[in-house]
Amino acid sequence: MGLDVKNILKKLSFNTFIPFFYPFMMLPLKGFRKEAVQMCNFKAGDKLIIPGVGTGYDLPDIPLGVLIYGVDISEVMLGIARTRLKLHEKNNNINLSIMDAEKLDFPSNTFDKAILGLFLTCVYDPQKAFAEIVRVMKPGGEILIYDHLLRTNKWTQPIISHLDVLMKYNFCSVIRIFEDVIKNQPVTVVQVKKGDPFGFIRGFLLRKDV
Repeated sequence: MGLDVKNILKKLSFNTFIPFFYPFMMLPLKGFRKEAVQMCNFKAGDKLIIPGVGTGYDLPDIPLGVLIYGVDISEVMLGIARTRLKLHEKNNNINLSIMDAEKLDFPSNTFDKAILGLFLTCVYDPQKAFAEIVRVMKPGGEILIYDHLLRTNKWTQPIISHLDVLMKYNFCSVIRIFEDVIKNQPVTVVQVKKGDPFGFIRGFLLRKDV
């Protein structure tokens, strides 16, 4: 699937310096991120989508028997993920492919689970990307968001919204608001869990409404 011009800068950063710094950035969060993944109620045969799967950081924490579909815009990140699977994993139920998460090439109501790990702060249009995730989820499906998303604040929200117009072109924006991302989508927040020692990152477990 072709990528829009808006993704050129992101693709450049995720194909060059980010893959080399990513393991070091994630190391302090490893335990918290694993706990967040365990918020999902996985069952054998579940179909899981991981947009922005990157180097496959979360793949070792997914139970065997789950059918995993990981997508990313970065050929380099996916190449690292494929190498990691060959060296360390025995799970053959993993499919990795280049894809724009804002235009998922999957039918509606396909997946039982979704993991959005540090994804919504990196994608160009988080509302559009999240709407796509909701579209491909089955009713009752679980969506795990593990990210540094802010909560609604009527005083700072207008300022943040304007700043994000500029920051969304960078590889990451740390000023996005959780409620803005999920606004008008048929989802219910089931659980919220602190995702780092300072509460900067949170795990949000949501369920698509039936």
